[in-house]
Amino acid sequence: MHRLVYPAALLLQACAPASSDAPDDTDTSTTGAASTGSTTTADDPAPTTAASHHGTSTGDTGGEGTGTGSDVTGAPDTSGPDTSGPPPAPFCGDGHVDPGEGCDDGNDDRFDGCLPDCTGVPDIDAPTLQWKYFEVPGTLCMNGGTAGFGISYNPDSPDVMIYLEGGGACFNDVCDFSAFNVPFIPPPDGIFNRNNPGNPVKDWSMIYVPYCTGDIHGGDRDTELGGQVRTFRGYSNITRYLELWVPKFPDAERVLLTGISAGGFGAGLNALQVADAFGPDPQMIVIDDSGPPMANDVIPPCLQQTFRDVWGLDDTVLAACGGDCPDPNNFPVALIDHTFNSRPDIRFGLFSNTADLVIRGFMSFGYGNGQYDTCDGVPTIVPADAYEGGLLDLRDHYADNASTYYIGQTQILYNFGQGHTVLRSPSFWTTVIDGVQLSDWVTKVIDGDVQHVGP
Repeated sequence: MHRLVYPAALLLQACAPASSDAPDDTDTSTTGAASTGSTTTADDPAPTTAASHHGTSTGDTGGEGTGTGSDVTGAPDTSGPDTSGPPPAPFCGDGHVDPGEGCDDGNDDRFDGCLPDCTGVPDIDAPTLQWKYFEVPGTLCMNGGTAGFGISYNPDSPDVMIYLEGGGACFNDVCDFSAFNVPFIPPPDGIFNRNNPGNPVKDWSMIYVPYCTGDIHGGDRDTELGGQVRTFRGYSNITRYLELWVPKFPDAERVLLTGISAGGFGAGLNALQVADAFGPDPQMIVIDDSGPPMANDVIPPCLQQTFRDVWGLDDTVLAACGGDCPDPNNFPVALIDHTFNSRPDIRFGLFSNTADLVIRGFMSFGYGNGQYDTCDGVPTIVPADAYEGGLLDLRDHYADNASTYYIGQTQILYNFGQGHTVLRSPSFWTTVIDGVQLSDWVTKVIDGDVQHVGP
């Protein structure tokens, strides 16, 4: 059917122990990016500031720019049917637009521009090649504010990149998630640089999802932590966004889902959801920057259970995985297996430093007092060799159908593999391992050429 016409600056760094202050190329990325894009609404109300929507934090947000935002064309709540309200009109679903219906296409596909309750989805009225931010009614940040996304639209391209930002995680009473003061548009370098001819996505439409949910874009639950109720809606927010994105790109040929740190984890968690929403026609590509989905010998079972309980993963990604995820406390690799089983044609790439201090610090909460699978006691950073071993196992497991680009512990120029993300910083252009420039590796992932770089 032809379809009708938001542990990244510092993935999980906020929750890492103070001793794991890893150098991160992305932590000092260009500021002031908001000056490059439009953020007014279609109805041109007075613009509002980022802080007014998401709250304000004095924490490090990764050095991104700031911006202003707008609602999606003042349109109806795109959250789908309200099951707590009255039932749909008797004729909703009959394929005819009856009085009181915004649309009726006779199906229950919520991603074709007409929701199952016969509510029409508003168009994303985005200017050409300018960044504009849209708040989306029905979405939530961790503090209860409304979430949204930025878009730079190229009507002449059949391809679209969806980028999930990082910036911390909240899963215990010392929650120090610091990404509420989020930018509405990304920094103008790295993979967002439209002026560098070596950028494989320079001409694509680009969607930027700021990170305000604290759940690595995977949750759908309210949980009390540190004396406050935290609203985790990362996964369900993506579902709402897809109701807008898919009709905007009805003839998409390639869809790249990517992100750094928390957003890298989020790209893996949401890969199948995004692929299913866009349907079988577009080529689906996933590039995970510094959010490796390693097995429970590196991400301890007690920590995985914490994530599930706090963020509600049993009701989101694990519910979607079903029987392909038989052990809920060893789900990351199983979830990737499930994704490949469901979409064998998907193209996947993973970038990581093999001694990444930020992610090793994040996983330290499962190594209390230095004991594996102990979520009590003083968090102890994961040994570098154990972390590298997990990455190498991951490479071996998917050697034939997923590309990897690893910076190892012998790389003196790269801080012995202790760094963090690369995609949205100048490091996208300067990182070279074994003679392979990172941007060229990304191009190969997009083109479907499996390549393994590094140790």
